[in-house]
Amino acid sequence: MWRCSSMAAALIMCSAWAAAADNADEVGKLTCTLGDPAEASGGEQPTGPQTRNALCTFKPKEGPEETYSATIQGVSFSAEPRAAFIWVVKTAAGAMIEAGLLEQSFSNDRRTPADQKPPLIGQPNAGIALHSMSDKSEGSAGAADKPAPTGFVILSVELKLESASG
Repeated sequence: MWRCSSMAAALIMCSAWAAAADNADEVGKLTCTLGDPAEASGGEQPTGPQTRNALCTFKPKEGPEETYSATIQGVSFSAEPRAAFIWVVKTAAGAMIEAGLLEQSFSNDRRTPADQKPPLIGQPNAGIALHSMSDKSEGSAGAADKPAPTGFVILSVELKLESASG
């Protein structure tokens, strides 16, 4: 879900990521473990979007490990009280990697074809994206051969830096 004040801003962010995606560098992995459900908003329905708190660890290829608290919004979360998600973190080629790099909101890329899990694009820094570890490499199967994603769908992730070690 885009949280931009205008459609033009959303298009600029999409264009920025699309241009950067071809030259993206993998900078590390983000692992988030879901905790108990977050406080439900008045309009939240059991079958609609659900919000869960999470504790996340970012392990960069270089630099200290970071811990983030997170709020993850998704659809069809498992009834299990605990579950984990792993994302590959990619940035524009040559981007500066700084402490707190992931402290922002991420939303799914609505331009992603229906037969693929969308990456989560950073907001306001669209040069950072989270790619599900379950994603397949492009060209590994024809679109007609790929089944549609099943199970949960992550709509957004809000990350807040808690600590950095090392």
